[in-house]
Amino acid sequence: MYASGKLSKNDIPYLTGLVLAGLFLFLMYIWAMPLIDPDEPRYASTARDMVVNGNWIVPHFNGVPRINKPPLFYWTVALSYKMFGINEFSSRLPSALAAIGTAVITYAWRKRYHGKLQDRSAKDGFWAGMILMTSPLFYFIARFCITDMLLTFFISAAMYVFFVEYTEYTPAHESRRDKFKTLPLNRRLLLYFLLAMVFLVKGHVGILVFVLVTVCFLLLMRDFRYIRRVWYLPGFLLFLGIICAWGIPFWLSLGTQQITSLLSQETSGRFVSGYAHPEPFYYYLPVLIMGFFPVSPFLFLVFAHSIKRKTSIPLEEKRHLCFFAAWFVLTLIIFSLSRSKLMTYILPLSPSVALLTSSFSRWEMDNRLGKWTTRVVWFILTVAILVPVVLFATMHTWIPAKYGFSTSHAAIPLGIFFMGMLAALFAFFRERRFFPLQKVFCVTNGIFLTMTIVYSSYSLGTFRSTKDIVNKCLSDKITDYTLLNYSRIDSSLVFYSGKDVREVDKESPNEEFLPKSNEPVYLVMSLRDYTKKKNWIQAMDFHVDCQNNTHVVLTK
Repeated sequence: MYASGKLSKNDIPYLTGLVLAGLFLFLMYIWAMPLIDPDEPRYASTARDMVVNGNWIVPHFNGVPRINKPPLFYWTVALSYKMFGINEFSSRLPSALAAIGTAVITYAWRKRYHGKLQDRSAKDGFWAGMILMTSPLFYFIARFCITDMLLTFFISAAMYVFFVEYTEYTPAHESRRDKFKTLPLNRRLLLYFLLAMVFLVKGHVGILVFVLVTVCFLLLMRDFRYIRRVWYLPGFLLFLGIICAWGIPFWLSLGTQQITSLLSQETSGRFVSGYAHPEPFYYYLPVLIMGFFPVSPFLFLVFAHSIKRKTSIPLEEKRHLCFFAAWFVLTLIIFSLSRSKLMTYILPLSPSVALLTSSFSRWEMDNRLGKWTTRVVWFILTVAILVPVVLFATMHTWIPAKYGFSTSHAAIPLGIFFMGMLAALFAFFRERRFFPLQKVFCVTNGIFLTMTIVYSSYSLGTFRSTKDIVNKCLSDKITDYTLLNYSRIDSSLVFYSGKDVREVDKESPNEEFLPKSNEPVYLVMSLRDYTKKKNWIQAMDFHVDCQNNTHVVLTK
């Protein structure tokens, strides 16, 4: 009944279209926007330090070790620098390619899930990948130099390999014993290799997500014996070998005490005390709704529909739905339980959102359950139309005009989104099916997000980056000068100046930050801090050297 998922000639045009769409969505204009503080330039500067200083074992930022993340993402960015130079495009390229890779995995998974006709399954796979790539949260993170997209790619790949191994190991027409003897072993080696990559991107958190999702899925399937199949000693040794190849030199460089302190900070510190980005438990609910709008409301329908028809779902469909549901729910719970929260953290569940919502296109709408579903869809589409209307009416309250944004920057994308939702309403009125809806959603979101990036790139980069002030005020300075940053260190200042930056505030005594030699000193401040600390500035004998509409450079 179900497509094998193996690629054929029929897949070439769909995969080519998916990859080209990803290249357009994720690479267009990524060179135009400066790296955004605080995270992007911090990762980029760390990768540049690897290229400049040749230390690929212990990452460094601003002259000190940066060891709260393993080095794989830094390595990918550093390799991109080697090929394309040190710039914004190279910094963001690994995330963009990882996003396209995740969309290809989603394509392959949706293709396995569909049905008898190869062409129809390939078409469904293409639109599942497009749903993923045009989801706002996925789209924006794919264009940023941060670890989350690379982590999502390797977690998705590991999940896919596990599921393929599971489904091919337990077909109804073959015994477990015979299949255990005949299955190739290289797929399990690949699984452990991917898990090693997951660890090297972000440590134990990705491994925790994988283990909990797969174990929960096996419990739902009541297939406890399969755990023996997952355990594979050569694969585990490969996993340990890859990690130790980096971990042992890393440990020898830093010592046990510093690594132990780091592990304590990254586990109990983030998860229990929330020392960084503390947020309430429900933080990810609005992130989920807006991050995958307008398909996110359909998740409710998928879960409700699956529960109501649980006794009639075929085995293969049940396996897929249970796995996607476990992936979605457990990932959401894991990161909701952590006290430290950022909207990017839940990105690893994004393929499950695309796969669950795209399954909606299989359902019939003419039975009793379908009629109830139709009424809910009408309500969702009505809300989707009202969202841009409300945003347009209130734009004067949320547009940051002082940073260069104008109403046209928001009005045109909102108008595109409004017209797209009207088209979705008309498409559903004509055909009463979800498949035309997802096409309209993908096209609308693609145009809306692209226009948003085009209009906001420069203004966003100006007030969330120091690139403009560095180019305007510091690029023509002599190389031997001391660079200071008031109150905090803007990581973009480290990246764009190419220098180590010292942090100062009004409590800092002169001797701590002023150089002993006669080299010039430049202090970078935000205009807001500058207006508040004028007395301190005069007492320290600083005067304005240069400024733009967000920052000021002072010198002695």
